Amino acid sequence: MELFLMSPPGRGWALRGRNNFRSREAGQVDARKARREWLTLARAIEARGGTVVALPSPSELLTGMPYAAECGQVVAREGAAPWFVLPRMMSAHRQAEKEHWAALARRMGFEVVEPDVGIWEAHGDVAHFDGATLVFWGGRTTLDGLEAASRWLPGEVVRVQVREPAFHGNMALLPLPAVDRMLVCPEVIAAESYARLRERFGEERLLTVTEDEIRRYATNGLPVGRDLLAPSVVPEAVKARVEALGMGVVSLDMSELCEKGGGSSRCLVSRAWVEDGAVRIPDEAKLSVVAKDIEADA
Repeated sequence: MELFLMSPPGRGWALRGRNNFRSREAGQVDARKARREWLTLARAIEARGGTVVALPSPSELLTGMPYAAECGQVVAREGAAPWFVLPRMMSAHRQAEKEHWAALARRMGFEVVEPDVGIWEAHGDVAHFDGATLVFWGGRTTLDGLEAASRWLPGEVVRVQVREPAFHGNMALLPLPAVDRMLVCPEVIAAESYARLRERFGEERLLTVTEDEIRRYATNGLPVGRDLLAPSVVPEAVKARVEALGMGVVSLDMSELCEKGGGSSRCLVSRAWVEDGAVRIPDEAKLSVVAKDIEADA
C-alpha cells in the first residue's frame, strides 16, 4: 500500500515562520484557496492509486503542518509494525507538530521512535532510488541529526550534503523511478556528495537542473506512477524534459501553498510504502471525510 500522509490547511491558515526564500517576502495568504489547492493535490494522488491519510491541524498556531514532508519518516519492516521516525524540527513554531503526528501514527499501528540529538527534518530530507535510501543534511537537517535518525534506515544509505536555497534535500534532487532518472541540481550539492551520486547511480541517470530552476521548484514536483504532479511555476523547459522521458506532467495552481508558502506538492506529503494490512486508517483521517469539511467552505 502506498500512503501519503498529509495535513490540510486550517480555515485560519497563515504564514508564521517565514523561513524560506519564498515565504520571507510573500504577502498574506488566502486560506480558503490554500485548502482548495491542497484538496486538488490530494484527489490527484488518490486518482493515481495512492491512499491519502489526512490529519487536520488541532491548532491554528501550527501553521507548518500542511508541509507534511516533515511529519516523520515511515520505515516498513517485514513481519513487524512499521517504524514511524519522528522529526526534530529547526523552527520553534513547528516543534509541537510531532506530538499530533505521533498520536495518529500510534492509532494507525506504527511503532513510534525518535532521534535524540541534532536537527532532522524527516521525509523532506529522504529520497529513494535504485534500492538506496538517500539522506540529506546541510540545509536544515544537521549531520548529527541525520546520523541519529539513520539507525532506523535499513540497507544502503547514501549521505548527501546540500546548501541553501535547498533548505531540504527535496529541493536538490528528485527521483523519477518510473523512467530510471533523477533530476539533480549540482549547484546546491557539495562536490564530494555529487561525485558520490555519479559513482553510485551513473552520470547518464542524473539530469541536471540549475539553481534558478530549483527556485521555481524544478525538483519539487510529486511523481505518482508515470505522472509528475507539479506546481505551475515549474519552468516549461523542465516540464518538457520530463515529458521527453515518457512521463506526463500535471500542472497544479499552487499560488498560496507554494508560491507564497514556499512548499510544493512534494513538500505536502510524507510518502510511505507498507504491506497491505500492516496499518489501519482511522475514519476521521480518510480523504473522503476531510474533503467534506473543505468543500463546506466553497
